[in-house]
Amino acid sequence: MRTKFILFVTLLCAAVLSCDDDDDKVVDPIYEFVAFDGESSVSLNEFNNSEEPFPLTAKLLAFEPYNQDIDLTLEITASNAQENTDFTVTPPDAIKIRAGKLVSDTVWVKTVDNAVGTDDERTFVVRIKTISQPDVKIGLGLTDPENAAVTFTILDDECSLTTSIYNTTLNNSISGGTTKPAEGVVTANTVKLTGDLIDYGPFSNASLSVTLTPQSTGSTKGKATFGEQETGSDSDGYDYKFIEVGEGSYDVCSGTISVEYDIYYMDGGWTYWYTVTNLFSVP
Repeated sequence: MRTKFILFVTLLCAAVLSCDDDDDKVVDPIYEFVAFDGESSVSLNEFNNSEEPFPLTAKLLAFEPYNQDIDLTLEITASNAQENTDFTVTPPDAIKIRAGKLVSDTVWVKTVDNAVGTDDERTFVVRIKTISQPDVKIGLGLTDPENAAVTFTILDDECSLTTSIYNTTLNNSISGGTTKPAEGVVTANTVKLTGDLIDYGPFSNASLSVTLTPQSTGSTKGKATFGEQETGSDSDGYDYKFIEVGEGSYDVCSGTISVEYDIYYMDGGWTYWYTVTNLFSVP
């Protein structure tokens, strides 16, 4: 009888201890997250991504979708860049993760090919600022959450050179054929070009003053114009005149100036001779 009583107490104690052990067990909480899908750092090409936008989506990391829409607000901050001048984000302020979905509507990120060169790195950050489901954490992870924001770097296909690069000896490709040397002298927004501009032996000292007008303030490319210019007499005894055809162009980054013009000579009146193109380039 005593043996049975001791066994009962032992089993009871074991049961009590077992219950206490169950009460002490830690139950892991279930965490849900929302974060941008893909890399947290993205490089954009100024020209290419002005044509083709970059798609950005947020992803809900949960066991199953919610049965109602989840609203996310966005925050955009920039460094050495300006929204709508260097880049656009559409929509810029809010997106939804639709009911029954785990992936948000798409945010379209584009660059603006504004022809403005800079040595400074241009970046902007798109961040998930708030979420309408308070139990869902922003960013992936409890400490140092990842992909709560994406940093975009604009890869500048422009340059920081100025028109002073034309103040040198230039290569002059004449009508896509012969290449002759030419001298460029830059004063303010004008470059004076001298040399055998039209590939005409005796006419080796013609000069042409071309005005360089940027597309916009700070642009590295734009119009190269001169209108109509008399170039004076040459050793053959004729006076010459150049009349611009169309509108020329220049591109500091590629080191080029392109113009087209009709050549006239004086013979009892101005007489058309032929048309020539000059493509000046920095060696």
